[in-house]
Amino acid sequence: SYQTMGKLNAVKDSAFAGKVSSAVASSALAGKISSICQVFVLSQDDIHQILSNVYEVIHRSTFDLVVLFALGWLFVPAMGVVYDVLDDGKDKIKRVASRAELRKNASSVEIDDKNDGSYENSYIYQFAVHISQAAKLALLVYLCDIVVVALHTVGYNAEGWGNVSTLFAKVLYTSWIANRMQRLKTYFLTKFLHNCPEECDKVQLVNRVLDLTVFALLVVKIMGYFAMETGVALGSIAAFGTTSTLMISFASQELAKGVANGIEMAASDRFFEGDNVHFGDGTQGYIVKLGFLRTKIRKYDGAVLDVPNSQLGGQRLINVSKTKTCQVLTKLRFSYDDIQSIPGALEICKEEIKKSCPALIVEGKPFRAMISSFETNFVEVTFNTNFTLPPTGEKFWANRQALFLAIDRGVKKAGLSYYKPFCEKCVTNQ
Repeated sequence: SYQTMGKLNAVKDSAFAGKVSSAVASSALAGKISSICQVFVLSQDDIHQILSNVYEVIHRSTFDLVVLFALGWLFVPAMGVVYDVLDDGKDKIKRVASRAELRKNASSVEIDDKNDGSYENSYIYQFAVHISQAAKLALLVYLCDIVVVALHTVGYNAEGWGNVSTLFAKVLYTSWIANRMQRLKTYFLTKFLHNCPEECDKVQLVNRVLDLTVFALLVVKIMGYFAMETGVALGSIAAFGTTSTLMISFASQELAKGVANGIEMAASDRFFEGDNVHFGDGTQGYIVKLGFLRTKIRKYDGAVLDVPNSQLGGQRLINVSKTKTCQVLTKLRFSYDDIQSIPGALEICKEEIKKSCPALIVEGKPFRAMISSFETNFVEVTFNTNFTLPPTGEKFWANRQALFLAIDRGVKKAGLSYYKPFCEKCVTNQ
């Protein structure tokens, strides 16, 4: 009976061990980390084999590596030497031509005898730099090939390793080309901005849109490379089920809406960075940064407000920075005993205003100082003045102070006194 029970226990243990083995085989990581790490535990023979294979690769590509090294690190200074030799020849020709011109026309004031530019600012330098960068990237591809050879040597022969070098080269050179396109874009925009500095804000918008476009095209192209070389398509990466797909869809809509509002606000010339703005919802301040998704506004108290573009798009807006004129309405109170003397006093005040405020608009917009209302205990007088100044900034406030002081001088010259309290309100309109 003991022997029978022992056999039964052995059978049970064997069955249990088989179940555990099958469970481990179907698991994601359980029991597999040690086997993965053992692949990278190199013996002395493995290291010798790796070095032999790497040496074989380098030996077969010695000429290629020498050429790439020369192009990567020696081509730029070599072209600099050639440029200097050619430039010296041009200088000699220019000096000879200058002396001939001086002998021909003794009244010449000045002959331009300076160099056209340094080597770093020449097209030859740009050509040499691009060749050098391409060669250095090729050496990185060679390094990737060596890593793949080493992994094959230690037995890590995963499917698709043969395409890793090709995928790496495509991604590397495509990213480099995208970077070069951005640099070229920046060069042309900077050149255009030098000729048309008033278009600075529009150039910034175009620059951001082009950066976003290049980045989007780069991402799509890289995902296409992954799909081609590894068989992993973009759809299989993003397919996480119906719920996650809906979440991504809604998020994409909000993202697209924010970007569209940001582009619309920048392209419409409504406001730009640095402008003083008043929105319809009561938000007021200076535009610190206008982005594709969010806009930062520095309020008058110094606090920076970060607002999504979706909340700013479509709002009513007053751009104070683009307003070239301002209106100041001032209302004063006088006693009924002085009502007959008020018109003469107002004329004296107007003359004082003209002398003290050179930005005053006399024609085209109203410049009035008249009795505007009979109140219970006093007579109300309104000064309606307009100035060729924006309704913000130090000049505006200095002019406003000069206006009040001029009115006060006129009132005192006329011998009048204010009714207490003498000033009801002062309103500034844009």
